[in-house]
Amino acid sequence: MTIYIPAKQGYGEYEDRGSRFLAWVFHCPSEEVFTQRLYELQGEHPKGRHHCWAYKTGDAYRFNDDGEPNGTAGRPMLQVLDGNDISDVAVICVRYWGGTKLGTGGLARAYSAATRLAVEDAGLLEVLQRMEFDVELPFDLMGLRSELEAKCTSIQFSGKFTARGWRGCISLDAGTDANVFHELITHRGGGRIIVR
Repeated sequence: MTIYIPAKQGYGEYEDRGSRFLAWVFHCPSEEVFTQRLYELQGEHPKGRHHCWAYKTGDAYRFNDDGEPNGTAGRPMLQVLDGNDISDVAVICVRYWGGTKLGTGGLARAYSAATRLAVEDAGLLEVLQRMEFDVELPFDLMGLRSELEAKCTSIQFSGKFTARGWRGCISLDAGTDANVFHELITHRGGGRIIVR
């Protein structure tokens, strides 16, 4: 599975009938990072009428409409993040009211648009997931280790030799390298390689 995070902090601005929506998207590995940035933006934009937000960190997510009608700000912003498959990310959008009510549909479109512009400005960085396996490799299959090193460019070995062979941890990138690893272990190992 491919995971994306923002490549940098992104900024997007959207205007509708005098109201300005200023959005910032940024990498957010923890709730503490999010809270700090929210306080900073509240301090930088004290006259902003609403400071709406959404964030995803690991499997957790939260959003807040900050006084806007329920479901018109935080949830649409979160949907933009979900639609771009971004992880460990937050968006904060400050609204400066222009004097005209936009209605619930108009608000949802405006907050989504500002978020989308900020995501585009931030760009996405692909994060490769790593997989780890505890492996016991008998001496007569040590040639397989060399083959794994040649075919799996991301593979790393950490372990030691024992009386029966090599035992340790193998880590590699998920995806192609993991598939090659499983194929070689299964077909060439003949059931004699122990993988945990």
